[in-house]
Formats: sequence, structure tokens, C-alpha cells
Amino acid sequence: MFLVDRMLGKLAKKLRLLGFDTIYLPHAQEEQIIQLCKQNNRILITRDRLLHMRALKNGLRSHLIHSDNWRDQLVELSSRFDLKNTNRMTRCSLCNAELEKIPVEKIKDRVPLYVQNTQNDFFICPVCNRVYWAGSHVQHAIEEFRRLRI
Repeated sequence: MFLVDRMLGKLAKKLRLLGFDTIYLPHAQEEQIIQLCKQNNRILITRDRLLHMRALKNGLRSHLIHSDNWRDQLVELSSRFDLKNTNRMTRCSLCNAELEKIPVEKIKDRVPLYVQNTQNDFFICPVCNRVYWAGSHVQHAIEEFRRLRI
């Protein structure tokens, strides 16, 4: 859905936590960004006015972000796009892959004993192998999104 340019890494992570398919390539050149948006029908999110104008001239959907703050950026995006996705916490915040449920037995050596005893559901990223569970950090993120009305 989205391609976020190098100036918006924190926003990319938050969009992934919200469940949105968000590509973030911090080292991509402008031509590569334009081509990826074209090929994958992605919406470009950028703070770069010239890149935004170039995307529009190429017939792409693009949104120019004005704020430096990720919270304000999310609010700004939510005024243009519906960010009230019901599939929150279903993507890897690092690499964007869809998470897969995994039994605790398969990841026991990677999860603290306290977490094993207090959590029922565990997920793994099939690409970068990171393990996820709904700890207090997830509740804090959900509360923050709620405060932002997202």
C-alpha cells in the first residue's frame, strides 16, 4: 500500500504496527522509489517536495508530509487515508513481512521464562525471524494510536 522514503523511518514502523503494508528503503534512489511505486501500485509518503512533485508528474499517488514528529505525521496521514485498520500488530515492524503464529515450544530458548508463563500467543517473522508477543509495549502502542484517534 505505502512506500515511505528515507526521511520517515519512524512513521514506516508505526504504519507497520497499524497493520499496513509499508515499504521503507532508506538507501533507495529517487528513480528506484518511483519505479517501485509504479510497479507495485504503492502510495508514496515523503517529506521531499521535489520527489513528491516528480511522483505526481509520473501519475503516482503521493502524499507530502509536513511535520517532523511521527505522531503529527500519523494524524496528518489519517486525514487523507483511513488508518483505522483492524489488522494491527500483524506485520514485522522491521521488515514488513506478515507475522505467523508459532507455538511457544518452538521458540522457548528465545523468549524469557516470565513471558512464556504470562503470554499465550507468539508470532514470528518468516523473513527476519524476530519473535513477537503482546506484551505491555503493544498495549502502550495501542493506547497511543487511540489517543491520536487512529
